[in-house]
Amino acid sequence: MPLATTADLADRLGRDLTDAETRQATALLTDASAIIIDRFPQYATSPTAASTAVCAAMVLRVLRNPDGKRSEQIDDYSYTIDSARSAGELYLTEHEAATLRPVRTSAFSIVPSAPVPAS
Repeated sequence: MPLATTADLADRLGRDLTDAETRQATALLTDASAIIIDRFPQYATSPTAASTAVCAAMVLRVLRNPDGKRSEQIDDYSYTIDSARSAGELYLTEHEAATLRPVRTSAFSIVPSAPVPAS
């Protein structure tokens, strides 16, 4: 089951998805969820608001920029393709991966004990 829905995408886009976008988004949400769960298996059984947001962000990158353009110039027209998108890939950014990584508060615990009496 995908970590985000087409309704999550529409909420973030601020508009309803077209029929074509909905068909594409459904497949992309499944793919993005698989990528996330492959790296962070805990989200398969315990999705969170963060995993939903990251999944949606991955798909929105494709929907908002279907050609994968990274830059474009008008006079003497020129454009540059994002290397990851030119391969047609969904991907996790470093920031997104960091968002999904569990936070460790400490490497060990200290248990206080009563003071040792002086001999």
